[in-house]
Amino acid sequence: MTCCVNPNCQNPENPLTGNYCINCGTRLCSLKHYRPIKLLGKGGFGRTFLAVDESSSSQTKYAIKQLSFLENYNEQTSQRIVELFHREGRHLKSLGNHSQIPALLDLFEHEQQLFQVQEYIEGTTLEDELQEQGVYNEVKIRQLLQDLLPVLQFIHQHGVIHRDIKPSNIIRSLSEPC
Repeated sequence: MTCCVNPNCQNPENPLTGNYCINCGTRLCSLKHYRPIKLLGKGGFGRTFLAVDESSSSQTKYAIKQLSFLENYNEQTSQRIVELFHREGRHLKSLGNHSQIPALLDLFEHEQQLFQVQEYIEGTTLEDELQEQGVYNEVKIRQLLQDLLPVLQFIHQHGVIHRDIKPSNIIRSLSEPC
């Protein structure tokens, strides 16, 4: 499957063999050498895709954040959003490598849209866990805090403040013990 990156496309998923989006007619292309294969999420400023690196035979998966929908805002607000997008990229780069933070691999512009390529963490969000298992008991809350607080301390030691900590942004990796 290949996903259309036209921000106005309502149904971006397409067959792998197509050259044009079957829904909106936009030319399907790789972003640099990353091919978006699945829409992971959509928010106020863009979308996130699961992608593969076509230049590698390893089929490593990546998360690509697309900053778009800027046409919905005035020029000043759009500039501020773009500035924040670049700042987020700089902050991620400044953090270096941490086993619990997805690495920023690339930041680029394509057809007047901005993209961030990050390491893809396969797993379950805390939001999904809570929906499946219900409210956490005290033991699970303590374990969650023991897992999260060192990461937040690491981020704060690098002068970064995470402004969007919520269950849907906390992923328990499949490689982590439950």
